[in-house]
Amino acid sequence: MLSVLEEILRSRRVVFEPCVCWLALIYLMFTTYGVLFPRYGDYNWDAMIFNCASGIAVYFSLCGIARSSKGLEGLFTTLSFVALSVLIVIAAREYSFFGSSTRLGDSLSGNVNTAGRSLGGLSVFLAFWVMRKGSIGSVTLFSAVCVAILLTGSKGALVFIAADLILIQRMAKSKALANLALIGMIALACLLVFGTPQLYNVLGERLEDAFYQIFGIGPGHYSRSTDSRSGMIKEGLTAFLDYPLFGGGERYFASISSYGYAYSHCNYVELLCNYGIVGLTIFYAPCLYLFFVALRDSFNGNVFAKVIVASLAAFFVADWTTVTYSSIVMTYFPVLVAFVFVRLYRPNRTSESTGVTRTDKVEACL
Repeated sequence: MLSVLEEILRSRRVVFEPCVCWLALIYLMFTTYGVLFPRYGDYNWDAMIFNCASGIAVYFSLCGIARSSKGLEGLFTTLSFVALSVLIVIAAREYSFFGSSTRLGDSLSGNVNTAGRSLGGLSVFLAFWVMRKGSIGSVTLFSAVCVAILLTGSKGALVFIAADLILIQRMAKSKALANLALIGMIALACLLVFGTPQLYNVLGERLEDAFYQIFGIGPGHYSRSTDSRSGMIKEGLTAFLDYPLFGGGERYFASISSYGYAYSHCNYVELLCNYGIVGLTIFYAPCLYLFFVALRDSFNGNVFAKVIVASLAAFFVADWTTVTYSSIVMTYFPVLVAFVFVRLYRPNRTSESTGVTRTDKVEACL
């Protein structure tokens, strides 16, 4: 990050950074509403400003790593180190978890679903690196992260594991062999989740209840969690109509909800209720732009674009099951990396100083 700032100061040019502008704008919106239009409880303005600063720092750090001599290899090496560090923290703080029926992740963020989603965001990039490197170390690390995701018991985090599998299938050279491998991995995962007591207690039983609640079949039972989440979405969409354009104010959903929760467990509903269509657009419009740019570039042969598409797709789907905007910076991670991709690795853009296209730079780095 410091090297990037030093470069900007030396060049004496103002560099427009869309990611920084987006983060500053959305957190300005959150804080303005939280200070001037609070509806329920207290607004933690200091924590939100810290999240904004953390997001900017992470973005500049990713840019600095990606622009170094090792390029994307350095970026993925850093992400692997981060994942390994998280696993070490889990082993050190929650070693008593193994052998119990407790869900994993409280020591990481205080919320197992947040921990599951954060690990899920990392897993997509590790899956990409497995397909590029294929080393024993990368496969082992990716597998360990996936097991940790399952142990959090987070149903929403399973979206990222699904994205991992799809990405692996799309990047495989032999599609037939990849399909057989995916079937084997899915079968193994089902065996672990429903066949081992610990994973069944933290995840398998919850999946059965959710499946029974939604489709009315299977050995599950009534799931208050699933029922409440669907009810809160309906309630939130109804409340959104009270103030459709600019929203009802910070935590408006919490002020009107009959379910006793302080948030709706759905980022789309929460943004619509609190900030209206304008707030939802400000938050998601850049994310959608990044997604479609990466999707187009993936069809044009940009290998890095594939992981951007997979991670953002999982990000959009997972936002139906959790509130992202007020969470820790790690939940923003797929979007931050996507901004780095557009900033540094768009195809068919020629560097003024070297004459090398960024597509060539991507392939050279990988």
